[in-house]
This record gives sequence, C-alpha cells and structure tokens, in this order.
Amino acid sequence: MNKIHVHTARGRRRFAWLHCCVEGMRVCGMISIVLFGTMMPAWAQMQGKSTTSNLSEQLLERGVLKTDNGDFQGAILDFDNAIRLSFANALAYRFRSYARLQVQDYTGTINDCSEVLRINSRDSNAAIAYLYRALAKFALKQYAGTTQDCSSALDLDPYADDALSLRGQARKELQDYEGAMNDFSDAVRMNHANASYYFLRGQVRAQKRDFIGAIGDFTVTLQLEPQALQAFVHRGRAKLSMNDASACDDFRAAVRLGFTEATPYVREYCSP
Repeated sequence: MNKIHVHTARGRRRFAWLHCCVEGMRVCGMISIVLFGTMMPAWAQMQGKSTTSNLSEQLLERGVLKTDNGDFQGAILDFDNAIRLSFANALAYRFRSYARLQVQDYTGTINDCSEVLRINSRDSNAAIAYLYRALAKFALKQYAGTTQDCSSALDLDPYADDALSLRGQARKELQDYEGAMNDFSDAVRMNHANASYYFLRGQVRAQKRDFIGAIGDFTVTLQLEPQALQAFVHRGRAKLSMNDASACDDFRAAVRLGFTEATPYVREYCSP
C-alpha cells in the first residue's frame, strides 16, 4: 500500500489527456533534413522549421505510445531526441519526467520537472510537474521538499486528491500527524472511493492512538478493496491495543488469503 503509484484514477485521466495532446499526429518514417548552402531563402527556412517541428511531434507521439506500453527506456530516448529538436518544449520534459520516474531515475525526474516549471510555472503542465517532482523527492526521502511541491500543485489544482495524499504521507514521515490527518481526510472527501486514502488515514489514527477511528478506516479500506490484506493486519493490531479478541480473526484472515507477514501475529497472540 505504501508503494508509489502515479496511475491513480486522476493520474490515469491525466495520462489519457497526454494522448490527446498527440492524437492525430501523422506517423511516418524519420525525415532527413538537408540544407542547401549556408543561406536559405525565407520560404526554405520556414519549411525547415516546420519539418523539424513535425519530427519532434512524431517523436513525442512515439514516446508516449512506448510509455503506455511500458517501454520506458525506449520512450526516454524518443523524448531525448524530441527535446534536442525542440528544446523549449515543456510537454516533452514532462513526458520524459514521467518515464524517468517509472525507471526510478529520480534525479532525472526532478531535473525535467524543474525545466517544465522554468518554462512556465503556472499552466496545466506545472501542476503535474510539481506532483511528479514531489513523487521523486518522496522516493529520495526529501520529505520537506515533497510537502512544498505538493502544496504548489494544490495551489494550481485545489482538487488534486493525489497531491493531498502524497503530502499527507510526507507529513506522516515528518511526524506531523495532525497535518497528515488533515490531508488524508481532505483526500477522502474529494475521492471517497479510494481505498488507499482510508488505509493511510487509519495508520495515522493508530499512531495517534485513536484505535476506534483506525479500525473504522481499515474496515472501509477492506470494503472498497478486499485484497488490501495489510489492512487486516493493521486492523488486528488496533484491536489488540483495545484488547479486542476479534483481532485474531483479522490475523487469521490475512494468512488464509496469502499474506504470510501476518503469521507471526497468529503465533504470538492467537491460540491454536
């Protein structure tokens, strides 16, 4: 449950939008650009610029398709070439930052997102760039930077529940449990069908010794996502803290469903 996922429901919608950006572009072979002489007439210069732009767009399209098919290294190469042809293209940096995030090149992700923000820090690309950069910083355990970038993303997109959730996780790591609790609660209000938000809030509630609230959140987690087997263990631990004998039911259920990490709890706390 703690693994970083970019493709939340909102993330999937955003990535689908990326396809719309390149949809309809013509796919064809590589174009060789030959310049005759050192001085070209105006029409030739315009034609050359158009050809270069078309090639850059084709590379972007191919890179997005490779990304969608899981070929992130191939996508990065295409985005590299697109950027060389059109170095000021914020979209190309944003696409490449996502691919780099998937191959755990977190420093490269941060650099690309920073370039997007240098080009324009207030448009629709910027909110996503802040979120991707925050994900990379979180992976590098740069939690203060994560919270700052998530806050910047939320300034541009106040309904970004994924940014709220990530900021909550960073605040939890910084032991700002009240701030984390507020973020997860806001995320739940924005997207009450996301099981992970309840799970994360349940963890914070347990940390704050609000075991009844934690049990409630883990229960909702399992209602929304029955395969979230960690929630059985966390709910069982919260019940143990309240001397609730049904904790063993949760530990045994987790083991029965294949979550072997629950076995030590069964051995220690549950009679045969």
